[in-house]
Amino acid sequence: MASITLTVDNLSAVPDTDLYLGFWGSSLNASINGTAMTAQSWYALSTINSFIINNTTSGRIYVAYAKNGCTINPNASILSDNDNVFDKFELTFDGTVYSCADLTAIDFWSIPMSLSTSLNKVPVGHLAGLTGTTTAADLYTALAALSNPVQSTPTAKAVIEAFAKDGNALPTGVADQLLSPASGVVTNGAGDFVRIIGPNSYPPFGSPSTDALPGLPATPYNTFLSYYDALISSFGPGTASPAPGFTSLGNGRIATIKGQFAGNSQETGPSYAAQSYDLKASIDKAGTITLAGGTGHFPSVTITIDRWNLLNPAASYGASPAFSLNGGALQTPGNDVYGWILGDFFAGLNIGAIGSATTVKVSGNGVAVGDMASSDWFTTLPAKGLLFAALWPAGVTNHWNQWAATLNPSSQAYNFAFAERFSAPQLNLDPAMVDTLTVTLLDRTVTSG
Repeated sequence: MASITLTVDNLSAVPDTDLYLGFWGSSLNASINGTAMTAQSWYALSTINSFIINNTTSGRIYVAYAKNGCTINPNASILSDNDNVFDKFELTFDGTVYSCADLTAIDFWSIPMSLSTSLNKVPVGHLAGLTGTTTAADLYTALAALSNPVQSTPTAKAVIEAFAKDGNALPTGVADQLLSPASGVVTNGAGDFVRIIGPNSYPPFGSPSTDALPGLPATPYNTFLSYYDALISSFGPGTASPAPGFTSLGNGRIATIKGQFAGNSQETGPSYAAQSYDLKASIDKAGTITLAGGTGHFPSVTITIDRWNLLNPAASYGASPAFSLNGGALQTPGNDVYGWILGDFFAGLNIGAIGSATTVKVSGNGVAVGDMASSDWFTTLPAKGLLFAALWPAGVTNHWNQWAATLNPSSQAYNFAFAERFSAPQLNLDPAMVDTLTVTLLDRTVTSG
């Protein structure tokens, strides 16, 4: 049976007696000090002499700070009354060449850490939690600025107006919280830094038409509302087709979602089979997105996401909207061709590619980024350094994922749901190539409050 050794290099100011490790995930086969590791249990670093990982999949290994024993439940909400300090990295180790590990800062950022691999003590790979000369204080300051001052006020006003117009005005307390959300920075009772909540983690804005109230706490982050409204203004129904500076966009059309789905061998059925896809993305005046076209196994496909499901933070930031397939009931994406198609669209939105007039050379010809097929965004733009703000004029400040743009030059952690479409934030754990995975806990000293 293939195995890999996990070691911890503690460069934080926290003693090993106050550092704990635990596993939460779908499958665990590991041993600590020769005894089977128990999932959802904590182990003090000071007591760990050996940590061997066998067949462990879809797992998160958490690191927590606790002085008097650890009872933290990392699955408890990070949004309310949870001032426990913890963070995580992810891994799947199945003994094959596809085994991998990654850092992740999508849901929140708290404890900077790095991952590295070695074989017979010779370094093989590395993922840096903080790159270059970036310090935890530097990244803390940059991330904290994204939610203070609050950026979601225009969306809050639109939500309140929509509920009132629909004849179901929001309760005063809910409306007040939408208009005055707290910063994403969480501190404990002593004012010490706990975590910065990521924009992906906040609840949806509800649905005026179904009277589903907004979730609380409300997000303080940019919601992509101005980006969607700019797409309607520039390319929505009734606009020039093609729009000035473009060859394919305009009169509703905003993107071409086209490429190849590699398939999901863990599932059966035509939606999981490898196949091509080619759909046109459009937006109407109400802000509804429609992806229409076909795939190798489904010649006619229509995916629809309405305005409120689109503005849900887990949709815009997490590529997990409630959507209708071919007019059917609402569903959320799975690991199939439809989920892959939606991943293309939202990855393009997060990096700022959708609607961008920036021109790049493709086969010797100048092409506007917005005119490119989605799969070409991910193969072409990173190599040319065209991501986020680089795809828009200086006066545009929020037509991309600001959280991801802040993390991207400062950390090799995952910074949004489909970051792998344009970068390589994974560390290979092929047991033929590596025998040890080391997590290095970095200094997290920041100035908070």
